Amino acid sequence: MPGQDYEVAVPITLEQAYSGTEVNLDLNVPAYDARGHLRRVPQTFKARIPKGATEGQRLRIAGKGGQGINGGRAGDLYLNISLRPHALYRANGHDLYLDLPLAPWEAVLGASVEVPTLGGAVRLKVPPGTAAGQRLRLPKRGLPRPRGTEGDLYAIVQIVVPATVADQESALFKQLAATSKFNPRSHFSPVQSAVDSGGGEP
Repeated sequence: MPGQDYEVAVPITLEQAYSGTEVNLDLNVPAYDARGHLRRVPQTFKARIPKGATEGQRLRIAGKGGQGINGGRAGDLYLNISLRPHALYRANGHDLYLDLPLAPWEAVLGASVEVPTLGGAVRLKVPPGTAAGQRLRLPKRGLPRPRGTEGDLYAIVQIVVPATVADQESALFKQLAATSKFNPRSHFSPVQSAVDSGGGEP
């Protein structure tokens, strides 16, 4: 009879998924002793996780499961990969997502900003008029794929307003408010007109 297959959860970091890693597995597996009694036996060995491993991936290690009976082949061991939460990145398959904070003037005027990736920091060109929530793509900066290509990294724009401003900065913002014709609530106008004319709900 063939041996039983086993499964074990293996959590790894995104950095380990990017470069590949080797993990030490300490298992207690059932095995038959010389008298035919079933006992729990400690088993320790190393397993290689290839680069590009993704959330939910199932890796098979042949012959590392339960021992066979009467000359049967040994079972297999399956590693269920999970990715530990990361402080910067979120993974979706081989693509990565990163929140990119931008100052209001960087979003309006455009900028060249440094963005961290798992392979090292890179420069990203932010086009003028970039909006909050917009996705800026950095190709081939995600997790490697088995066939030699890479996923992408998407920087999700977050507009960050300074909590405090100096007097000179405050004066510049006031000057902008006085001269700018931009109205971010222009789409409210039809609703406001309906309320003013009595067309709204009481």
